[in-house]
Amino acid sequence: MLPLPAPAWSRLSFITACVVASAAAATSEWKEPKGGAFRGEPIEVVGPVAVFRTGGSTSKFIPLSGLSPEDCRRFHAAIAGRAPRADSWAEAKGEATAELVGKLRRSEQGKLVAVDFAKTAEPELILAVFVGKREGGVRHLLDNLAPFVSRVQRVYPGRAATVVFPATSDVLGGGSMPARSWLVAEPGKVSGTKVVRRFGTMQGMSCVLLTREGVPLFGHAINEVADLMKFVDGASNFLWDLNPANPRTARDRAHYLGSVRPVEFAEGAAPPVLLVDPLRVDALRVRGVTRVEAVIEVDPNGRPTGVRLTPDGVPEPLRPVIAEALKRGAIFSPAVERGAGAPGRHAYVLAIPPENKQHAADAAWVNGEARRDVPFKSWLVLKPIRVPEQVFTSVDRVGPDGIVMLKAVTAGKAGSVSTSSQMNAFNSDWFTDAGAASVRPVAGQKQEVDDTKLTWKVMKPQDGLIDFLGGASYNSHDYCVGYAWTEVEVAEDTDAWLGIGSDDGLKVWLNGDLVNDQWQQRTSRLDDDVVALRLKKGANQFLIKIQNAKGLWSFTARLRVRGS
Repeated sequence: MLPLPAPAWSRLSFITACVVASAAAATSEWKEPKGGAFRGEPIEVVGPVAVFRTGGSTSKFIPLSGLSPEDCRRFHAAIAGRAPRADSWAEAKGEATAELVGKLRRSEQGKLVAVDFAKTAEPELILAVFVGKREGGVRHLLDNLAPFVSRVQRVYPGRAATVVFPATSDVLGGGSMPARSWLVAEPGKVSGTKVVRRFGTMQGMSCVLLTREGVPLFGHAINEVADLMKFVDGASNFLWDLNPANPRTARDRAHYLGSVRPVEFAEGAAPPVLLVDPLRVDALRVRGVTRVEAVIEVDPNGRPTGVRLTPDGVPEPLRPVIAEALKRGAIFSPAVERGAGAPGRHAYVLAIPPENKQHAADAAWVNGEARRDVPFKSWLVLKPIRVPEQVFTSVDRVGPDGIVMLKAVTAGKAGSVSTSSQMNAFNSDWFTDAGAASVRPVAGQKQEVDDTKLTWKVMKPQDGLIDFLGGASYNSHDYCVGYAWTEVEVAEDTDAWLGIGSDDGLKVWLNGDLVNDQWQQRTSRLDDDVVALRLKKGANQFLIKIQNAKGLWSFTARLRVRGS
C-alpha cells in the first residue's frame, strides 16, 4: 500500500492500493496555496475543496479559499462539462458509478439478489471494500465495519454506497457476508472495469472512499481491528470536513461562489445561496418550535438586512429571538444580476423533526461533535459468575422497575441453561440493594457473588477490547456473567459518547445510573452502540456487565467528549 499525497488543508493521511503512473490526459498546471505547482485534472468541488486527479489512483485536494479567483474560474470551467449526479443510478455518468451499473448484487439476509439500478439513486461517494484472497479474519473485519456503514447510511442517507469488491468468486464463501444491505461486485464483471479495478487487492483487505468519478479521498489497508478503527475514524472526519452543513466550509464556499457566479450569470440572475444556517434543531425543539419559515432580505454583499417570519410553528415570544438569530448568524453568497452582486431574497424553511435520541448520538459520533478521545487505560474485571439452570415456579418479588424476580426451587440438568435462567441472571445483580454507585473495587479485592469467591483483576484493553476468556478455550465460559469497572477524569462537565460492542448481553452504569441495557446475542463489534452521556467534572465511574450465552465473551469500548 502506498500513500496518496496528503492535502494541505487536511490532517488526514491517505493510502490506496496501487499507483498508476500515467496521469489523465486533461491535466494542467495549478498553484498550491503555499507556493509551488502541480499538474492535475480538475474533477469536482466537494464541500470546501477542489478535487484533482493527479494519476490513475492518486489525487490532490486544494481548499477553495486557496485558489485565486482566476483559478476558481478556471476550475469551474474545466468541470462544467461533467454531468451532475443522477437521480437514477442507471443514468449515472460518473466514471466509477457508471461502470458499475449491472455489475453489482445486493446482500440481503446472507443472499445476493439483483439490484434495480433504475430505482436506486446514484451515490455521491463509494465506500469501496476490497477483499483479497480469503483469510480467517475477513468475516471478523467485515463484522466490525458493519456498524460504521449502517451509521453513515442513517446520518447521511443516500450519500455513500458501500460496495464489497472480492478478488475472486470464492472469497466471500462460507458465510462471510452476514445479513446486511451492502452491494457486492461480481468479480468476473468488475475485472473488466477501468476505474475501480485500479484499487483492488489480491491479498488481505483495504477500504477506500471514492468519489463517483473514481477519485480516492481516503483509504487504508485493513489487517486488524486497529487498522479498521483508523479508517472509520478518518472516513468520519473526512465526511464531516466535506459536508456543506459543516459551518467551517462557509469561508471556502463563499470564496469560490463569489469568484464564479458573476461569470456564470454575466447575462442572467441568481438568488442568494445560504452557506451557514445558524439555527440548531435541538435547541428549537426543546422550546416548542415545530417549523421555521421566513423570507430573508440579503444585501449585495451577502449580509442579511431583514427577516420576516411566518407565524406557523414558532411560539410568539420566540419570534423576535429567532428572527434576530437568522439576521445575525446566517451567511450567504449574495444574489447575482448581470455579473454583479445584487440585493435578493431567500425563502428559508426549517422543519423540526420529532426527537430521535439514537439518531442524534449516531450523528454526533460521525459528524464532528464527538471529537476528543478519553482513553480507557485499564479495567478491573470480576469473572466468571456462572448462570445456573433453574426451574422457576413462583414469584419472589417485583422490583421498583417492574422486573419480576422468580423463586428458584429445583435445578435443571447440567450444561443446559434456559432463556428464563439467563434473563433472571441478566436482570439481577449482587449490588442491587446498595446500587451500582457502591461498586468501587481495587485490584486484588475479594468479592463474593452467589456463594462464589472472586477477585477483581486488572485487564488492559487491546484496541478497546476486553476479552473475558483471557486465553481460555472457546465455549469454556458458556452461560457466564462478568463485570468490568474503570474510572476516567475530565476537566469540566461535558457531553460525551460511548461507542461499545458486546458479546453478548450488555448493561452500562455511569456514576451509578444505568445508561445502556440490552439483552441480545451478538459479537463484539466496533462502536456497535453509541450511547450519549453527560460526564461530570472530575472522576466518573463506569461499570459494565457482560453476560455470555455461548462461545466468545468480550466487549469493546471507547469514549469521546465534545471538543475541537
